[in-house]
Amino acid sequence: MNIVYGGAFNPPTLAHIEIVNVLLDKFPNSKLILLPVGNDYNKPELIDFQDRYNMLNLCFNNNERVIISTLENEINFQGTINSLDILSETYSNLYLVTGSDNIVEFKSWIRYEELLNKYPLIIINRNEINIFNEMEKFKYLNVQYENINFDSKINSTMIRKDFKTYKKWLNEDVYFYILKNKLYGVDENV
Repeated sequence: MNIVYGGAFNPPTLAHIEIVNVLLDKFPNSKLILLPVGNDYNKPELIDFQDRYNMLNLCFNNNERVIISTLENEINFQGTINSLDILSETYSNLYLVTGSDNIVEFKSWIRYEELLNKYPLIIINRNEINIFNEMEKFKYLNVQYENINFDSKINSTMIRKDFKTYKKWLNEDVYFYILKNKLYGVDENV
């Protein structure tokens, strides 16, 4: 089993690290592929791919079960389904990790029906969303999924908005990387 966990990781937080650890513990024979979005992904405040990639390496450089992919920075973004199809050429038995908030918006994803038919999901429930009710909307697709409850208030947006207050939500190496590279408008006096 190979688990694909995509996202902006802008910046990677302690919650991202904890989710990776939960997934690796729950699926002990799996590898986890982190799939940070590329620079062409249309998301506000997205810093350069290389910085996000470097910070992910700082978080996971000693874990041989974690692979950090550069795929979405090497291709034009054509939806998660396209990235999964490309990854499936190298990795078998792919599962996609997604947050419960994404399930609510899944119909806006590119080729979402094909994705849901082709790749099982591991849904991280963070926002008290009733996953069963949300997935009922897709029962005609016979979607395979597992639910993992994860309760954390940590999020990257809060860190970007108020680095000084929320810096405790970062791995120490990531914190110093942000300072050294003056990312997110941060200066070294924080």
